[in-house]
Amino acid sequence: MNTNKIFALAFNFFRHWKVRENRVTLIEKLDTGGVGSLFDIQKECERRGLPLSFHVIRHGDYEVSLRNLPGLFALFTKKAYYMATSAHIFLNDNFMPMAYMDIAPETTVVQLWHGMGSFKKFGGSTDLEPELLSELKQVNENVTHILASSEHIRKNYAEAFCVPEGKVLAIGCPQADYYFRNHDVREVRKRLEEQFPQMKGKKLALYAPTFRDDAEKDRELLSHFDFEKFNRQCGEEYCLAVRLHPQIQSSKVPEQVPDLTGYPDVRELLLMTDLLIADYSSIAVEYSLLERPILLYAFDKEWYLDKDRGFYYDYEDTAPGPILTTMDDLCGCIRRQGWEIDKVKAFARLHNDFFDSQSARRVAEFYFPPGCLGTETAPENAGTFANEKYQRKETIQNMKIIAGLGNPTDQYKGTRHNVGFMAIDRLSEAEGIAVNQHKHKAMTGSGFIGGQRVLLMKPLTYMNLSGESIRAAADFYKVEPEDILIIYDDISLEPGMLRIRKKGSAGGHNGIKSIIKHLGCDTFPRIRVGIGGEKHPGQDLADYVLGHFSGEEKELLDEALDKAVKAAQLIAADEIDEAMNRYSVGKKKRAKVNEEV
Repeated sequence: MNTNKIFALAFNFFRHWKVRENRVTLIEKLDTGGVGSLFDIQKECERRGLPLSFHVIRHGDYEVSLRNLPGLFALFTKKAYYMATSAHIFLNDNFMPMAYMDIAPETTVVQLWHGMGSFKKFGGSTDLEPELLSELKQVNENVTHILASSEHIRKNYAEAFCVPEGKVLAIGCPQADYYFRNHDVREVRKRLEEQFPQMKGKKLALYAPTFRDDAEKDRELLSHFDFEKFNRQCGEEYCLAVRLHPQIQSSKVPEQVPDLTGYPDVRELLLMTDLLIADYSSIAVEYSLLERPILLYAFDKEWYLDKDRGFYYDYEDTAPGPILTTMDDLCGCIRRQGWEIDKVKAFARLHNDFFDSQSARRVAEFYFPPGCLGTETAPENAGTFANEKYQRKETIQNMKIIAGLGNPTDQYKGTRHNVGFMAIDRLSEAEGIAVNQHKHKAMTGSGFIGGQRVLLMKPLTYMNLSGESIRAAADFYKVEPEDILIIYDDISLEPGMLRIRKKGSAGGHNGIKSIIKHLGCDTFPRIRVGIGGEKHPGQDLADYVLGHFSGEEKELLDEALDKAVKAAQLIAADEIDEAMNRYSVGKKKRAKVNEEV
């Protein structure tokens, strides 16, 4: 039974129902036991009092068995309906049915990915079978954003998910918030010691190896760890426990060793751990946030580096601690405390930009801005383990809007009056921000330009009513007029010329008249792109602006659009004066050009 295609078929059936603005679907494709980034987002939204309705699709819903027949029925009916009519969908893994789904334009799909950082290569960065790679690309064409924990890893995530880099937003990993809050570790440890009495009075060393993409090697994995030798040489100080990766099904933990593979919350487990013994697992990225000792027991390093997936960064140069290939080396390193906390800190800062408890808040505010759907409470104060000097990006940047004016439908595509749309298309391509969401009476796409949060817009109201769309987006995101950049056509400028201004009148342009009317002011910046109407005094103005560019004009327009993109990038970075100096044609220069023509 191909549950992926069956579920997609059910989804596409319910796709004809109306999308509900307050409906959110969480897809727990990787079973996390109801914890992690997905549910941290839900808790943050609930704490803020947002009137959202959350629906969860869990890993177990996909079990094909007689005992799960009721679950499969609910999956293909009720849950498919809720997902198809959700305005927001959050994932924690690649959800393959999406390769065959017709996602509504007004639905935002966000990949939260269960792993932090980009240690070991995955997805499109590995040698996938062509059919699987094609399916992965189809899945992520439907994803609006992929969230990352650092600017450093955006390129790696773009490769892994087969998407433009502009789709990857570095606004934090919500599940990391846990490590920067206050917890009663003693109480948690007490509960664990009741289950495993051998832990009492000892430090906890956690051995957490990852899978090998090889069934035989996974089965033999624990045979390479000498548990008896560890207990003889280090057992007086440490109690050794094991947590296997969920994909390791065949390797058996010795009976005398605490098996914490099924422990419900890995974050809680890491919080109790005094020493992490990893190998190539991304669990080291999370644990590094605690700035505690990490050792890498890589007994098969040569094989792994040569035969397996590989790493985004040099394994040995960026390792968070000593790389040890024998049990004698491992035990000796522990006895002499040979770990290097400075390496742990450097590793943490390679994979993370945020050392606070506010990532869930950042994500919630990005997709549900203050004032959206109801009244939100102020964020809670939270303690942190990290030194203040390492805290970065603590506040969410305000949204800026960049809108290009034009008329929708293919009838007007490529006409002079639609150069604003063309500029947004060019900017979208340059920054990798997909403009495919139908919101605020416009096609929109959100992302970052040079670290600044932006919304790209192409109003669908037709030119003369552009203000309705711009005002709707400005109200939703609480954007001031000074942070709204409008790109549009200007018949008084020759093709290829730009004029950039911080404010000004409509100058006879109906789209700008509408925006001024709806915003109640003219203090918004604008980029005017020349279409050269003054050279055709005998032609009807409407026919001219709704006509297409000549071959010569297209070459000039292409140059102008490139300049408009560069100017917009500068303006997004609060460098409008620099944009004007570089790309704007003033009155004197324009007159000189006209005389030469």
